[in-house]
Amino acid sequence: MSEKVKMRDMVVILPGILGSVLQKDGKDIWAVSGQAIWQVLTSSGNSIQELKLAQDDPEAESLGDCIKATRVIEDTHLIPGLVKIDGYTKTSRLITDNFDVIPGNIYEDADDKAANFYHFPYDWRRDNRANARLLKRLIDKRLKRWREYSGAEDAKVILLAHSMGGLVSRYYLEVLEGWRDCRALFTFGTPYRGSVKAVNFLANGYKKLFLDLTEIMRSLTSIYQLLPIYEMLQIGNDYHRIAETDNIPNIVKTRVADALKFHREIEAAVDRNIKNENYKNDFTTIPIIGVQQPTLQSALLANGTLTVSEKLPIILQSRPDLSDGDGTVPQVSAIPIELSNSLNNNFIAETHGSLQNQSQILEDLLNRLKLSQFDLGTVRAPQSAISLSLDDLYLTSEPIKMRGKVISSSPSNEKLKATITSVSHSETALNLDFEEQEKEWVLAIDNLKPGLYRLQVETENSGEQAPTPVHDLFEVVNAF
Repeated sequence: MSEKVKMRDMVVILPGILGSVLQKDGKDIWAVSGQAIWQVLTSSGNSIQELKLAQDDPEAESLGDCIKATRVIEDTHLIPGLVKIDGYTKTSRLITDNFDVIPGNIYEDADDKAANFYHFPYDWRRDNRANARLLKRLIDKRLKRWREYSGAEDAKVILLAHSMGGLVSRYYLEVLEGWRDCRALFTFGTPYRGSVKAVNFLANGYKKLFLDLTEIMRSLTSIYQLLPIYEMLQIGNDYHRIAETDNIPNIVKTRVADALKFHREIEAAVDRNIKNENYKNDFTTIPIIGVQQPTLQSALLANGTLTVSEKLPIILQSRPDLSDGDGTVPQVSAIPIELSNSLNNNFIAETHGSLQNQSQILEDLLNRLKLSQFDLGTVRAPQSAISLSLDDLYLTSEPIKMRGKVISSSPSNEKLKATITSVSHSETALNLDFEEQEKEWVLAIDNLKPGLYRLQVETENSGEQAPTPVHDLFEVVNAF
């Protein structure tokens, strides 16, 4: 193994929503690592109901409910219909295996302990402003100590943020001016402009099977801050912002307005900061954007019912190249507004929950960190890519079917194959071939046990010109 590279800066990993273990009075009430969500719901009793937020104050570090985040969930976890994540172990190991760092606990370390590699687990139920303020307090303290210990007075922070962790980071960096102590922010599938999936989850829930969990999620400030901020809601022939619309089922308009205010605070701060030469020269944001996956783009509100669609809203209908995303976050949303026309955006054919583990991304990130250069220009979608469509959850009483396409600039008839690995059971992985049906590849599976599964789809032929494999998660559950 090659010698580790000395890391002068401090690296902090921020997970997305659901990605932190939450405890109350020392007992885990949210710790879903490697578990199917139906197992969590059936084994947790009433304790999971304690996650419901009765109130939230963005200025308060604690709500007084004795719930706190203790560690990052490093294995697979998902909420069907909202988000699914394939853990953070690979991202962490990229740092610890290749760099000479001192790991620490950002909350519990003594004030005089010096460290330069941290996870930042946070209470993902809450207003992202509150978590950003907590992040600033902790980084201010830990970075000061690291600079004293290491002698690197110019040491700064490098943030690696997945999904909603990027929104926490943005508020810290832009509104709270954390950029002055930060070298770079890498975001993996951060919904800078929101996700249509969040609208659908709040308005419609996800299958009656998860009604209790849906009600908990509807109480969370953070879910509202994931709503789209652009005109993607069709009413009649016109498109509107969610915050401008009344009578959307199960959505509280005042909470949407406050969520939009959160995003507007960041936008205004960026406009101020970008005029500062030090900001432009010393700090950079690098968005990593998943593409080529079927992704919800808009919604229709008619007769009191909200229906989501992959149809582009009217403001984007002249840009069919933006009609995809990572399966959760539309391509346009994963791009910060101020970088809309930037060449600094980095595209890869991968799903939302696997962006932070994707081998090509991690290899390039490693090289850039080693060289202290933060341009991921070599990470982009290849000449061909795999597009994958499947449900988050299947009942044992319904067929398990998934569809895939090979998208290529030249004609391609490459066959797709799948590797299905059980997360819930210790069983041999299944290797299955897709069948061609009407210009796409279809895989139908019978008799899978209830549980959580990891999926990898790749072409039959490998090589330099082959598209990178695409990864996803799905769950099978007994109908109650």
